Amino acid sequence: MAPIDDPNNGVGRLARELREARSRRGLTRRELASRINRSLTTIQRAEAGEVRPTLLVAREIAEACGIGADDIEILWKKASRLGRGHRMTDAPRLNLVRTSADLAAALRRVWEENGEPTSRQMEERAEARSKEFAPLSRMSAWRIRERKQPVTSVRQMHAYLIACEVPEESFPGWVKAWQRAKRDERRTPRPAPAPAPGHPRRKVTPSEAFSFMLQAGLKPLDPFPGQMAPWTAVCTTCSSISRVRYSKVKMGIGCRICLRDAA
Repeated sequence: MAPIDDPNNGVGRLARELREARSRRGLTRRELASRINRSLTTIQRAEAGEVRPTLLVAREIAEACGIGADDIEILWKKASRLGRGHRMTDAPRLNLVRTSADLAAALRRVWEENGEPTSRQMEERAEARSKEFAPLSRMSAWRIRERKQPVTSVRQMHAYLIACEVPEESFPGWVKAWQRAKRDERRTPRPAPAPAPGHPRRKVTPSEAFSFMLQAGLKPLDPFPGQMAPWTAVCTTCSSISRVRYSKVKMGIGCRICLRDAA
């Protein structure tokens, strides 16, 4: 295998440790892949130092090669900070989750920690365990991880956690966090309902429109043109630039690239 491009950054140090540990055990990559029931490609990618493997893969390699579980997790977390082009989502510790926003951030964080699997991968992982838990559609997986919809049930949350390869022993803590968020939601006053059809449309101020677009993951690039006119914005998730209408974003129709990739 080619040398690691940057053995001193987070991903490079993780890859170097995985390579050296395998070498100390006297295992070839093919033998290691067979031992942990993974493909040879998975091992090659983990040792390449270009992208961070999932935490589960790193743990499996560590166990097979004699690396301490705590040591590999520390290296893996450092790889997420130093080897990625963006910061991971700030989220409270699970026992400190109190609101729906806290829970949404925690659920996005575990998706990032799992290596940001695609919606298709998440659907397939949940489907493989659907008899024990529940299925999870690609659209639901995408909307939950993008914080566009809350988790509606414990079964759905379990499916999402399975899709992110979260250890099952932590599930009770997630259930408690979900219950706290639901209690807080019931205590929080609901916003006033939208005007019925036929009522005059409430005028939206530019600052309100700009704030809502940011919450929806779109950063406007020019002044607010009105609710129905095209508005140029950059997606904060995929960095693509598109023309969207504020009225459509209010209906949940945002970045077309992200919606297409989630399909």
